[in-house]
Amino acid sequence: MAMAGEASIATCMGGSKMAMFCKQTEDNVVSLYLGFLAAVCLVMQSHDGVGLSTFLTLSVALQFFALVCLHTKVGQGNVAGVSKKSLIMQTLVYACRLSSTTWLKGYIPTDTTGDYLYQIMDMLTLLVALRIVYCCAKTHKHTYQEEFDSMPIGPLVIGCFLLAILVHPDLNDRPLFDTLWATSLYIDVVAMAPQLWMMSKCGKAEGVTSHYVASIAGSRAVNLIFWYYGYEELAPEDGGVNVAGYAIIAAHVLQIMLMGDFIVLYIKAGCTKACGTAAPCGSTAQTQEFVEI
Repeated sequence: MAMAGEASIATCMGGSKMAMFCKQTEDNVVSLYLGFLAAVCLVMQSHDGVGLSTFLTLSVALQFFALVCLHTKVGQGNVAGVSKKSLIMQTLVYACRLSSTTWLKGYIPTDTTGDYLYQIMDMLTLLVALRIVYCCAKTHKHTYQEEFDSMPIGPLVIGCFLLAILVHPDLNDRPLFDTLWATSLYIDVVAMAPQLWMMSKCGKAEGVTSHYVASIAGSRAVNLIFWYYGYEELAPEDGGVNVAGYAIIAAHVLQIMLMGDFIVLYIKAGCTKACGTAAPCGSTAQTQEFVEI
């Protein structure tokens, strides 16, 4: 019994330290951005052939950054405003993509980041997403707002898979894994829809959740830039219509359009904060940033 009690105390202390660290990180979110920027510069200096294809690695890095931002909130024991359904869809995205990119060369960057970094970033992002899903379902379930996370995702996932069967590129020259990669792309288009739906139901989003959504939007924009210049590589060798290429471009444009309204509000909120008046000196009241939806 004594050993069990000591183990429980150690667990609580570890949880408290994690919560404190996450709180400090959330309060200094600028340090996260600066750390991410430093990491990007380091990659640019340490890898060969950095160019347009590196945008793919930057895209998955932004997704990882987005989930790290979200975890600064979840690590404090609070998942209010976080869509578990959106995160489940994101785990499907990373799992389907990794089924292809970990051993096939069709959809990875041609520079040296495609040798290992691209895949590692996807794996880390998958692990963080699974961790947050577990928090929503188990450890922090009492704070999960299930009544707002009400968008059905089953039809969306099935629809994306069926579309991938019908329309997919063939850079792997393996129909199954080409289809899985396309499935990840199409699910990625609608993966943030449950989160945006939840935010619209709540009427506002906390600052850290807003950073998460904005970073995902940035990831999609970076990916769109790559495919805008690279979609012609998907054209059939017989000179036929580049259906797969056009589908990829359309998917990314639709994705950005879905998040367009939020991004405008996010930018306005950022400008308001930058131009607003500072809190009175000596004030000890804690404030929580929100983006009104």
